[in-house]
Amino acid sequence: MPGLLSYSGPAGCGLWRAPSFSCNETSCKAASLSCNFCCCKRSCGDRSAVPLLFGPAEDECGDCGLRGALCTSFHERLSRDGGESLSTRNWSDIVPPQFSKKLRSFSSQGLRVLALGCKPMDTSSDLSATERGEVEKDMQFLGLLMLKNLVKRESAKVINTLRLAKLRTVMVTGDNILTAVNVAQSCGMVASDEGVIFVEATARTAQTAPTLRFTPEDGEGIIITAQGLYQAELEYHLAINGSSFAALCDHFPEHLPKVLMRTTVFARMAPDQKTQLVKELQKLNYRVGMCGDGANDCGALRAADVGVSLSEAEASIASPFTSKTENISCVPLLIREGRCSLVTAFSLFRYMAVYSMIQFCSVLILYTVSTNLADLQFLFIDVILVTLLAIVMGKGGPGDVLSPSRPPANLLALPVLGSLFIHISMLILGQLAALLITTSQDWYIPLNSTVFGTENLPNMESTSVFSLSGFQYIFMAVVVTKAHPHKKPLYHNVIFLCLLLVLFAVMTCLVLYPGPFFLEILQLYDFSDFDFKMLLVALAALNFLICFVVEMLIDVGVLNYLRCLCPKHASRKKFKHLNSLLCDPCVPSWPPLNQTLYSSEHMAISLS
Repeated sequence: MPGLLSYSGPAGCGLWRAPSFSCNETSCKAASLSCNFCCCKRSCGDRSAVPLLFGPAEDECGDCGLRGALCTSFHERLSRDGGESLSTRNWSDIVPPQFSKKLRSFSSQGLRVLALGCKPMDTSSDLSATERGEVEKDMQFLGLLMLKNLVKRESAKVINTLRLAKLRTVMVTGDNILTAVNVAQSCGMVASDEGVIFVEATARTAQTAPTLRFTPEDGEGIIITAQGLYQAELEYHLAINGSSFAALCDHFPEHLPKVLMRTTVFARMAPDQKTQLVKELQKLNYRVGMCGDGANDCGALRAADVGVSLSEAEASIASPFTSKTENISCVPLLIREGRCSLVTAFSLFRYMAVYSMIQFCSVLILYTVSTNLADLQFLFIDVILVTLLAIVMGKGGPGDVLSPSRPPANLLALPVLGSLFIHISMLILGQLAALLITTSQDWYIPLNSTVFGTENLPNMESTSVFSLSGFQYIFMAVVVTKAHPHKKPLYHNVIFLCLLLVLFAVMTCLVLYPGPFFLEILQLYDFSDFDFKMLLVALAALNFLICFVVEMLIDVGVLNYLRCLCPKHASRKKFKHLNSLLCDPCVPSWPPLNQTLYSSEHMAISLS
């Protein structure tokens, strides 16, 4: 978590000295300070120091509680560890009675807590060869060292941006669970009006069976209704630590998917547990992005669908993306770039599909009247029009705002195929209209039926179809090029915009004022009726307007109303299916608060 959401260096620190610890340094006893903490003010980069002052004094010595422990005539050993792990070490019998209360209080304030202890050691002993358990045996508990990491200014803004875009954010950290919950609340992952429920799972021991319990924060804050939390649509978040996560995976697999869907804070997670978490989320059909900055994140970065490293050290090797900024501000940018790339790829696909169908329909229509396009007309269309447009239409950066709407991720989706079908139909009607208008003119001269193909060139039919199809190639590049909200508007792609204007001017000149040179090169028929030429340009403009309006209607979701005509199918994504089941009023309330659940593999049924 430090280095991602908060600054790596502590902005302030403090000491809580154990009441049972007495300093033997005379100068310290003479100080008679009125605070039970050593407040260390320091500056970390450009951040001002934050002194930590916690409560009144309980005895007279507080200035050098840690320094006094190192002033004996023996060589002493100083040990530090996470505060909550003392209950499993050899220090559990010498910690003060208020230890757990103090630890919970400090952790709830977002402080990183380290427990300190010391013991005198013989200077002649080799400490490097001594077992850790032997060194920590019979130690004197000194107190707790608190470190404060300020949340980065960018963290809350980025988290809010992701929430507005309806993207779920999850914290995976090695810190204390209470500290992690405080940071999650500070950066906006957990809103002030949202509750927190702690998931506590225990593994099987020789004396006890595996248990699972959901406990609200401070025993309150969550209103238990008859409908249940899901059915009542109450906003809450689950928080779980590494040991409970391991017990949940081993003994309560039936509850694991539900817990994963609602858990926001994963604390005290080991590196392999981070990797396991990513894989379990992927089993629910989530697309998982992982952001890490340390060697312990390498496995999760490699397993995630998208891995982002904020460090150029070990994590960058396992991650496909590396950010040079030491905050998560790169995450929305990466998502916007990805969506922009996806939209651009789909636009190019649609344009090439439409281009192929336009040319196919032109050839098919002209074949019915025993003629075809000239070879240089094909070359002009393929090289001058289509190739140049396809090269530059993909340029233009991503949109400035991360939108809640998501681009289609499937080429066979209804909006993609539906738009292609409608556009192709409109384009075919446009070419047929151009041919029918030409044949209905008084000055129309029918083709020689004894000659077929290019030997009939130039003629009125091929020239009118070529003229209209040339405009279609140009304006369809505008229609299928998606901009808002995943790409910047069209006018930001200056090269594409200029090319459109140039090609439109070229096609207009070829229709209205072709000139002897182009008439000969492209084998075009010279229409003497200027009003007819203007009618072809107007027909192309009408064709563009219809296709543009149709595309706008598709963008706002008109085609989605067709889904009402078909039977509704359940979502293929497991997390959506599971969420719909939990919201069903017929399903029993979940999670069961303040109830101890036992593993099904340890349930016994008594028969009488």
